[in-house]
Amino acid sequence: MHKILEVMPMKIAIPTNGGGRNDTVAPVFARAPAFYIAEVDENGNVISEKVIQNGAAMAGGGAGPMAVQTLINEGVDTIIAPQVGPNALSAIQAAGIKLYQVAPGTPVEEAIKAVTGGTAREFTVSAPAPVPPTAPATAPVAPATPTPAYGPYPAPAYPPYPAYGFGWGRGWGRGRGFGRGWGRGRGWGARLGYCPWTGQPSRRTWLARFFGWW
Repeated sequence: MHKILEVMPMKIAIPTNGGGRNDTVAPVFARAPAFYIAEVDENGNVISEKVIQNGAAMAGGGAGPMAVQTLINEGVDTIIAPQVGPNALSAIQAAGIKLYQVAPGTPVEEAIKAVTGGTAREFTVSAPAPVPPTAPATAPVAPATPTPAYGPYPAPAYPPYPAYGFGWGRGWGRGRGFGRGWGRGRGWGARLGYCPWTGQPSRRTWLARFFGWW
């Protein structure tokens, strides 16, 4: 007895310019005006279809994840689009939704036939090849040059300082001067009969008058 495997229909979402099956694929995904959602059997026949407006088309930011979440709520398991952004792609891969790529402007019916007929290219992300570990190359290290304790340059040679001390000596000299003041005052004072030291009349004047001194 052979067990018959039941093939589940695909639920495909296609970004359009606002129409349905008679429209074309929009050039963008997250900012597309509308999404055409069709349930297709294994023979490529459309079982059910509808068009929903894309609420993320006018969003300020995060339009990709918002559009993907809208399609997740509709039960979509396959997306056909010309291109998707990195944020939308991450949301699509996290939800396990298959992504097929067709050229923008492709008629919606042709896009569905390309997927069901196996001619559309499925977008897959290949895991990076593991890189074998390599031993770090160790280059020979040259010995460090010792640094002098007081700088890399020799100390400059300063000139010797002059020596200072104490001493003594002898000498003589000649000079000229003017003898005005005491000498002249004394002479006149004596001649007029006044003491040059006190300015008082000298006794010698009185004696000279009586005894003839001069």
